[in-house]
This record gives sequence, C-alpha cells and structure tokens, in this order.
Amino acid sequence: MVKIVEETTEVYQLDNLNDICLHIERCGRTCYKSENLITAETATPFISGILKSGHESVIEHANVIFSMPDLPSNRRIFEMRDIRGLYSSLEKDPLDGKEIIVVSGNIRAFRDISRQYDIHDFLLAIGNPLFYIKENSVSIFSGLKIEGVQKSRFSELHNYLTTHSTCDVGAYKDITRHRLASFSIESTRFCNYSKGKFGSELTMIEPVNIEKGSEMYDEWLNAMNNIEQSYMKMASLGAKADQLRMLLPHSTKADMIMTANVREWKHIFSLRCHTAAHPSVQLIMKLVLAECYKIWPQFFDEQYKEFLAA
Repeated sequence: MVKIVEETTEVYQLDNLNDICLHIERCGRTCYKSENLITAETATPFISGILKSGHESVIEHANVIFSMPDLPSNRRIFEMRDIRGLYSSLEKDPLDGKEIIVVSGNIRAFRDISRQYDIHDFLLAIGNPLFYIKENSVSIFSGLKIEGVQKSRFSELHNYLTTHSTCDVGAYKDITRHRLASFSIESTRFCNYSKGKFGSELTMIEPVNIEKGSEMYDEWLNAMNNIEQSYMKMASLGAKADQLRMLLPHSTKADMIMTANVREWKHIFSLRCHTAAHPSVQLIMKLVLAECYKIWPQFFDEQYKEFLAA
C-alpha cells in the first residue's frame, strides 16, 4: 500500500553570514534525500563537490544584500542586467533618508559577476574562499558593505525567503515555471523508493480535488497501489531509479526548496493562489503565503487579505 501524506510547508531561516554553507547544504541535500548525512563538518565538502560538478543552482538559495554610496563609478553595477539573480536599485536609506545603491543577489550571481566582468568585490566581502573565483583582485566599487543575509531594511526587491514544501509532482511542475525563483527538488532520478531508506514504498500526496471515500477516490488509490506494485517489481528485476521514475504519477510526493525575493513571491501568489490555478497548487501556495505573512505582514498584507483572510 502506498503511503498518503498531506501538503506541508516551512520557512528555512538564514540570518547569519556564517550559516550560509549550512543553509546551502540543507537545501542541496533535499535533491538526494541525504539530510541524514549532515554533520558540523559536511557542508564544505558537500558544496565543494557541487561546485566542481558545475551544478551551481544549489548555491542560489543564499542571498546577500549590499549597499554602497551613489557615486558615478559605483553606478556601473546597473549595467550588469545580464546576471541572473542579481538585483540593483537606487533607494533612500530608511536610516537617514540618503540615496544609496543597494545590490543583492545569490552566491551564484556574484560568482557570475566574477566570471563575466572580472569583478570580485562581492565574493571577497562575503569572505568565504570556497566561493572565490579569484582571491587577489583590485576593488572596483567604493564603500561596499554587507547589509544583511536574506533580510534587509530595504525594499521588497532586496528581501528573500527560502521555503521547504512537500507537494505533489504536478504542483511543483507548475511552480517551477517561475523563472525568477530558485529551486532544488527531490530527485526521482536519484531516489530509489524501493530501498529501506524510503520505507520500500511510494508516497503520494492526498488529492485535494477528489473526495476521499468516493468511488473516484477508490479508483485513484487502486491506480497508485498498482503503480507501486510495478515499481517494486521492476526494482527487483534490477531497474535503476532513473528507469523506475518513468512509472511515477503526478500524485507522487516531492520535497521542494524554493527561494525568491519578496517581489517575486508576491507575483507568484497572485497567480498560484488564484482559483485559476490547479487546486493542489493553490493549497501549497496558500500554505506558503501564510508562513510568509507571519514573517513579513507589511510585505504580504494585500495577498493575505485577498487569498486567506476572506
């Protein structure tokens, strides 16, 4: 019998520069469901292996916010619009009302700046040699300083949230269409659910648009159990995970790590909490919205009132 679970979500907090590697490892190990291997010493070798393999999407889950004076030489940052995951704007500092340049982005974006523009100021300021492209270089920007990790006193463009959601494959396929967010997802290619680590069973998400106890629900459940039986049979015949995944339906449970700035989250909620979205997508996104509202009610008040308070 397949295991049936509900959709859930939680926010992964990141407040300290020194915790970036731990945060990235936690997000990255979701892909392989190897969270049980995390220790105080595993983050650096895990990330080092990721970087060597070239799969840098995992380091997109850590974002750092910088500020620097509004000087002509510093305005060069506005020319780097081709760097995915990099955001820059001219804003009034809430502390003194002066206009300053605010720059934020994920670790991958700052590595891309180093590679494409030979500018290493941001990575050197972050100070972790694990991410450096070049250690010795001349500073390009004047007065650059770190203002925060994931959170800042600036606009919604420069505040970020990472969430861990458990949803069905069909839901995450819709959600990953949002290109301005970053994702790490449980890999059905590497996870072999016939193994004891996974309880030697398939896990499905309870369907939200099929009434439990109905004839239609019984038919769905029968189909899921038949798929599990075939999955286990193929596994016993020597099939690998990347062969077994061909059997898995949209109902299959998947863990999804997602990171975006507040502006993008608000856009996503406007589309995915709406009744036009699939019911399972609406459900998981409303759960995420509720968690985001707890942290930043000032940013998400409008979406909360529209989709949750009614």
